[in-house]
Amino acid sequence: MYTILVINVGSTSTKLGLFRNENALFLKTVNHNSSELASFRTFIEQSTFRNRIIEDVLRQKEVKLEDVDLIVSRGGGTKPIDSGIYRINQLMCDDLLSGKYERHPANLGPVISFSLSRKIDVPAIIIDSPSADEFEPMARISGIPEIKRRSGCHVLSQKAAAGKAARDIGKRYGDINLIVGHLGGGISIGAHKKGKIIDATHGIEEGPFTPERSGSLPVLSVIELCFSGDYNKDQLLRRLVGGGGLTAYLGTNDAMVIEEKISKEAKNCEEIYRAMAYQISKEIGAMSVVLKGIVDVIVLTGGLSNSRLLTEWVREMVDFIAPVKVFPGEDEMQALADGGLRFLRGEEREKEYD
Repeated sequence: MYTILVINVGSTSTKLGLFRNENALFLKTVNHNSSELASFRTFIEQSTFRNRIIEDVLRQKEVKLEDVDLIVSRGGGTKPIDSGIYRINQLMCDDLLSGKYERHPANLGPVISFSLSRKIDVPAIIIDSPSADEFEPMARISGIPEIKRRSGCHVLSQKAAAGKAARDIGKRYGDINLIVGHLGGGISIGAHKKGKIIDATHGIEEGPFTPERSGSLPVLSVIELCFSGDYNKDQLLRRLVGGGGLTAYLGTNDAMVIEEKISKEAKNCEEIYRAMAYQISKEIGAMSVVLKGIVDVIVLTGGLSNSRLLTEWVREMVDFIAPVKVFPGEDEMQALADGGLRFLRGEEREKEYD
């Protein structure tokens, strides 16, 4: 019997779980609203805040670290790597803290996990990192040679939901084509071709706007904003990632608050919320072209998929492409624990980040 500690740092939440083999002993989610995160200009400034939350939960749940056999973290913004299991090392932590590949609070998860693992001398790993790259060559071409499109989607969540959808229709994930939308604080839409994500919107700088991110923007207008003198670099980055999307339009990243206002016939709220569903649907349509129209199922997952209003608006626009399955929330914690168990049992070998 193995005891596995799972740490998942997201843009608007911090999640912890303790597993005995594949069975959860506890799962805890601490959500963070826009006002709580507004004081942090960069993801690095959230380090103490996130670390304190993790320590508080471990103390409340009376977790003895010396009883833990493995720490598994959601991955962060590293250089492009293959999917699978990687042992967290100092080089990975240095790259994550530098922010040179990605600036996102998820970068803190592996760093905190590595620090805890060294205290008790057990391995710490990541599984199916958001930097896992299975793109086909055509998907990397942007529009100017200096910029390459790169993979940066919710790989762990998307693959877990895709596997669940495949089982639901009695097929193997590696034998079918799917379009998967992870809908949360970040949103990414991926084209899955026989077990690989061959193209996807980048969860931070592309695709639909989200509860707190701007998504794709008219590029010339962004350049004008950059040189307007109204923002420095950090302020503008914060405006696009953390202060964009629903937060910019409606002052909150909380979909439940917005839906309550819509129920009271707040026209502006409904227009913006529908616009997000519209953009999600547009990207699903684009990914159907990537798969040449051969799509077995469309899957919606992530925290926002709990919103029946949002998912029904999307379903209305895309179900002509393929049947739509909705898996509210995400299976990331279970997927991380299951991967950790494969590692401990020697069923899947780790790769080296170098």
